[in-house]
Amino acid sequence: MSRPRSVPRRSGAALAALVAVSGGCNLWPGLGSIDVPYPELRERAIERRSLESRAVAPPQSVDDGVEAVRQRRPAADGEPPRAVQQLEQPTVPLTVERMRLLVLQNNLDLDVALYDPALARTRVSQEIGKFDAVIGGAFRYARKDLPPLDGPLVDFTSTDPDLDKARVKLTEVAQRTELLDLGLGVTVPLPTGGKVSVDGLLSQKDVLDPQRFEQYVAATRFSFSQPLLRNAGTDVNLASIRIARVGERISEVRTRLAALRILSRAEKAYWRLYAARRFLDVRAEQFRLASENLELVRARVAQGITPTVEISRAEVGVYKQLQALIEAETSWRLRQRELKTYLATADLPLRGEPLVDIATDPLLAGLELDADALVESALAERLELFEVELGIVQEGIRIGVAENQTLPIANLDFKWGTLERDRDFGSAWTSQWDLDHHELSVGLGFEIPITNQQARARLDGAILSRARALASREARSLAIRQEVYDAVDLLRQNWQRIVAARQQVIVAGVNYDAERRQFEQGLRTMREVLEALSDLGDAQISEIRAITDYQVSQIDVAFATGTLLGYARVDLTPLELPGSPGAD
Repeated sequence: MSRPRSVPRRSGAALAALVAVSGGCNLWPGLGSIDVPYPELRERAIERRSLESRAVAPPQSVDDGVEAVRQRRPAADGEPPRAVQQLEQPTVPLTVERMRLLVLQNNLDLDVALYDPALARTRVSQEIGKFDAVIGGAFRYARKDLPPLDGPLVDFTSTDPDLDKARVKLTEVAQRTELLDLGLGVTVPLPTGGKVSVDGLLSQKDVLDPQRFEQYVAATRFSFSQPLLRNAGTDVNLASIRIARVGERISEVRTRLAALRILSRAEKAYWRLYAARRFLDVRAEQFRLASENLELVRARVAQGITPTVEISRAEVGVYKQLQALIEAETSWRLRQRELKTYLATADLPLRGEPLVDIATDPLLAGLELDADALVESALAERLELFEVELGIVQEGIRIGVAENQTLPIANLDFKWGTLERDRDFGSAWTSQWDLDHHELSVGLGFEIPITNQQARARLDGAILSRARALASREARSLAIRQEVYDAVDLLRQNWQRIVAARQQVIVAGVNYDAERRQFEQGLRTMREVLEALSDLGDAQISEIRAITDYQVSQIDVAFATGTLLGYARVDLTPLELPGSPGAD
C-alpha cells in the first residue's frame, strides 16, 4: 500500500498562510464594515400569517352566508345589475380608438419596449466612436545623480600616428542631470484600417555638475500605418457600424411588433369586457325571471292550484341562477381590471372609480375574405419576416468580415520626422523646419498562419449562421401562411356561429314563453320551465360568445397580415390626448 504524498514543507507553510489570510486574518480590516443595501432583508424571516388577521370584518359562517343569499333580491326590470348598483360609481365611455390611443401613451410594457431602440442607437454611436481622433500627451521630469564609473580598456585608431593604437581606460565622471520631456500628438484612425499620427517632442537636458551644460531638442514626427490584406479596406472596418445600424432597425421592428401585440391584446381585453358586461346582463335577467317564477309558484300554491313541491323546484332554479350571477359579477370586475392594466392611466385606477363602459358596438356583418390575397399581403407586411430579413443582412456582413480574417497579415509602416537642437525651445522648434536634419523609415511586415484553422472555422460558422437564418425565414413564411388561413377560417366559422346562436335565442325564447304559459295552465312542472329558462340563458351566452369571438377573429386576421384593425401601421411617436394643449 503506497503512502500518500506529503505536501512539501514550504508549500504547506504557504497554504497555511493563505488559509489564515482568507479565513482568520483579514489584510484589509475596513472591508468587514462594508454592508449591503437594505440590510433588513438579511434578517427578515418568513413569517406565518393567517388571512383572518387581515380581514376587515369578522369571519362569516356558512349559515350566515346562506341567510344573506336568501335575503338577496334581483334588481327590478330595467335597473342595472347588482354589481353596478352596489359600486355606485361613475362610468367612462371608452371607444376602441380611444383605447388604442391610451395604450400607446401609457402602457408600461410598451414603455419598456421603447427603450430598446434608444439602446440600439447608443451601440451605433459606440461603433462610430472607434474612428474618433485621439489627442495624447506626456510630461516627464527626471533627476539623476550618477557616480563615476570605470569603463573597459579601449584601443584608439586615429589619423594622428602618435595616438594610433593607443590603449586607454575611459572613466565616466560623476554627473548630476535633470531631464524634462514634453510630448503632444494626434492619432486619427482611418476607415481603411490604418491610422495617421502626428506628434511633437520638446526635450530639455541640463547637466548641473561637474560643468553646467544645457541641451534643447525639438522634434516633429509623422507616421502612417496601413494593413494591406487582413483588416484592410472600408468593408471590413465599417462592418461593425453597418451591423449596429441593422441592429437598430431590428430593434425598431421588434418595438413596433411589441406595440402591435400589446394593442391586439388590449383590444381583445376590450371585447372580453364587452362580453363580461353582456354576460352580467343575461345572468341578472335570468335571476330576475327565476325569482318571478318563484313568486308565481308561491302564489299558485297559496291558491291551492299548484302542489307545494313546485316551490322547492323554483328555489333550486333561483339559487342556480344566483350562483351564475355571482360568477358573472366577479368576471366583470376582473375584466375591468384587465383592461385598465393595459390602459395604465391614473384616470382609470385598477380599483375604484370610474368604471369603463364599452362605447363601441361590435361589427355584425359577415365578411368574405380572399385568403390567398391576405397571405400575399402578410408575406409583405409581417414585421417578423422583416426582422428575419434584417438578420440575414447582418449575417452577410459577418461573412464578409470572416472572409477577410482568413487573409495573411501584411502591414505597411511609414515614418518621417524632423529633429533639431538649439540654445532654447523656441529656437529648436523654429530651426527644425529648415529640414537640415530629418529621419525616414519605411517597413513592411507580414504574418502567414500555417493552418489558419481558427479563421476558417469562424468563416464556416458565419456561413452556417446565415444558412440557419435563411431556413428560419422559410419556416416563418410557412407559419404565417398557416396563421392567415386559420384566422380566415375561424372568422368565417364565428360568423356562422353568430347566425346560428341568434336563431337559437329566438327559438329558446319562444320555448320558454310556451313552457311558462303551459305551467300556468297546469300542463307543465316548474322543472320544465326552469330547463327552458336555462336553455334561453345558455343560448344568449352562446350568442355573446360568438359575437365576441367574431371581433377577436377580426383582430387575429389583421394581426396575421401584419396590421391592426383601423391602422395601416403602428405609429410610436408621442400622441396628444384629445382636449390637451397642442392636440388637434
